Amino acid sequence: MIDLHSGVPRHLQLAAELRARIAAGEYAPGSLLPSETRLAQEYEVGRGTVRRAVGLLRAEGLVDVASGRGTRVRGQAEREVVSVPRGSMIDSRMPTPGERAELDIPDGVPVQVVTTGGRVRGVYPSDRVRLRVR
Repeated sequence: MIDLHSGVPRHLQLAAELRARIAAGEYAPGSLLPSETRLAQEYEVGRGTVRRAVGLLRAEGLVDVASGRGTRVRGQAEREVVSVPRGSMIDSRMPTPGERAELDIPDGVPVQVVTTGGRVRGVYPSDRVRLRVR
């Protein structure tokens, strides 16, 4: 449950609770999370708190938006693994409008930028790609 007297922001507490329920299989891959309204009622928080918590899970690649149907739990297998050369620099940032359109990235999802030898080697959406150093 959410501890209203904790020093931890409510949206972070809710994200941790939902993350734990996903990890435990209570929300299985492919299933829909309860609606914002239902989660807000269940955890006695505002819908804005629910949106921020779900946004964190989306940025982590645990959930995605199921067009007009709610928020769907993703399986880890759904994330593409991209190998990057040793010595590469990996930075995270929010995408530019052009990158968001080109890569079809929803609002709130950062990108991972791989640079090798001072040259950008790739820009990857954090919710769909895992980077592995070779």
